[in-house]
Amino acid sequence: MANSSSSSSELIVQTGNGPVQGTSKTSLYGVAYVSFQGIPYAKPPVGELRFKDPVPPTNWTDVLDCTKQCDPCYHFDRRVNQIVGSEDSLRLNIFTKTIKPTAAGLPVMVYLYGGGFVEGTSATELYGPDYLIEKDIVLVTLNYRVGALGFLCCQSPDAGVPGNAGLKDQRMALRWVRDNVARFGGDPTSITLFGHSAGGASVQYHLLSNQSSGLFDRAIIMSGSTMCDWALSPQRNWVEKLAKAIGWQGECEGEQAALEFLRQAAPEDIVAHQEKLFGPQEIQEGLLTPFGPTIEPYQSEVCFIPKAPREMLQAAWGNSINVMIGGTSEEGLILLQKVKPNLAAVLQDPRLFAGNVPMHLPLAIEQRMAFAAQLKQLYYPDSEPGVDNLGGFIDMASDRVFWHGLHRTILARASQQAQGIKTFVYRFAVDSPFFNHYRIHMVDPDIRGTSHADEISYLFSNIFATALDQNTMEYRAIREIVDIFTSFAANGDPNCSSTSKVTWNAVPDTVPPYECLNIGNDGITVQELPEGKRMKVWDSFYANDALF
Repeated sequence: MANSSSSSSELIVQTGNGPVQGTSKTSLYGVAYVSFQGIPYAKPPVGELRFKDPVPPTNWTDVLDCTKQCDPCYHFDRRVNQIVGSEDSLRLNIFTKTIKPTAAGLPVMVYLYGGGFVEGTSATELYGPDYLIEKDIVLVTLNYRVGALGFLCCQSPDAGVPGNAGLKDQRMALRWVRDNVARFGGDPTSITLFGHSAGGASVQYHLLSNQSSGLFDRAIIMSGSTMCDWALSPQRNWVEKLAKAIGWQGECEGEQAALEFLRQAAPEDIVAHQEKLFGPQEIQEGLLTPFGPTIEPYQSEVCFIPKAPREMLQAAWGNSINVMIGGTSEEGLILLQKVKPNLAAVLQDPRLFAGNVPMHLPLAIEQRMAFAAQLKQLYYPDSEPGVDNLGGFIDMASDRVFWHGLHRTILARASQQAQGIKTFVYRFAVDSPFFNHYRIHMVDPDIRGTSHADEISYLFSNIFATALDQNTMEYRAIREIVDIFTSFAANGDPNCSSTSKVTWNAVPDTVPPYECLNIGNDGITVQELPEGKRMKVWDSFYANDALF
């Protein structure tokens, strides 16, 4: 990780809300930069503001110490198996090579973390700037509310809690960046929004929502989209269910009374109980959380998701900006986390394939069983699923949970985007025995492949990162993905020195098939998306559920 030197009075920037003090640091590979951590972009959402849309911060006059990391928003951190956080965490971090603004300013990259809308942090233990900051960009990372604190939704307009506060946090941070980043050497007319998993779905929600129009200029969607089943939470009386789970006795008093009870509850109690509300139906539907993005029950001044995302796609403002989108080669490895204790039983369950046919599709039982037979033929044509035969299970999980949602987004972009606008597809398939940190530490160190979230170790430094020998495959992969992402941020086109030996074209509007840039152990290639043939089977399930 980076080493810091003493802060200096020269490292003070006057923002629109007040002065902030930064500190000088040196990256893992010796590049000097300036770090500002914990700059408030909204008021702490406490008391009556808990669960509500964010409001701008109160201005300050004394210099605010932004030399140290702030707490994350409340969540259960699976790395340490405990609840962490603070309600005073609507803050952002800025990493820049210079705080002396120039006429042009550097391209700005704003990152949204993943975590299933229930966890996540902008901390440098996971998202250090060391690799990206070597390029001529300004990097911004930010905290946003997750779980019930970020996504509780009340049906009555009187409550003033229409949901999606976490997405509105992100939006308020984007407005703050647009209005202030020039003071940190950034160009407010060249902002790229990028995010991973739930952060990737969030990026796409901003591309769909008119509330975010004009707040950024291009986008990178990583391993998550609004087309994924888990990216939209249905409303099933969660407010009262959560209050009762914590100990509320006012069963006859209704939603407003439950909300008032939750406003008084300890945030730790809210986090501890929020994931216990799901029953078998929600689990069968493939939903992640009761508290994620939701269609808001009524129109408000800042209504973020007024209708189904697939309907918003048709006239989305984001159809007029360039997008890069992709995922990893074995996204589905992440599912082993949940099923590991019962892996053999899961694989031998006769309902395995039927259970992977999307629940929300209006299918007769005969159709569902026919589709299940197709999945068996697709993933296990000549064998049966087993603990020594995981490949088909991993591929099926990759496709169902991640790749088909990404694929449907790519198809929608191709048919709806404005003339001259481009969509580039990438695929990250680097399989390192020691540097794919997510697979090694969160899934299984003995299994190979490129898991969901493994690419993050090559974009951001983390607590496991050490300086690599420059002749290693891992060092080369860092250079390639950083080069591609920052080139896209600077030019709206990811073609750069790392891709100079291949021809990487945007997705044609006559899709599918389409090509992807594949980053693998042996370098960079352009090929038809390897998952593409499997996508045809999934597309057939949606024949009566066309996007438009």
